[in-house]
Amino acid sequence: MIEFAFVLVISTSSTVDKWEYQGNFESCEIAHLWMSLHRPDAKASKCLLQEYINLPEETLIKSIDMKTGTTRYYDSHHSCKLKRNCNG
Repeated sequence: MIEFAFVLVISTSSTVDKWEYQGNFESCEIAHLWMSLHRPDAKASKCLLQEYINLPEETLIKSIDMKTGTTRYYDSHHSCKLKRNCNG
């Protein structure tokens, strides 16, 4: 099983034109539960597998574990690691 493979992004604007990265979760069900508890101001949300979303390179990856109440931070990510095609 891949841990924290689902990415949650939300929009708080009424026009739903700007998406904000919230974190990586074990499932979309857990991501939406977290959103209802921590971001009730969200107007819309998307939960996708990380391999299907293009986050900016400078995005600080947060793996949020609702079971233990912990958050792990990663400084950077490379999409080639997800696709397993990095050179070197």
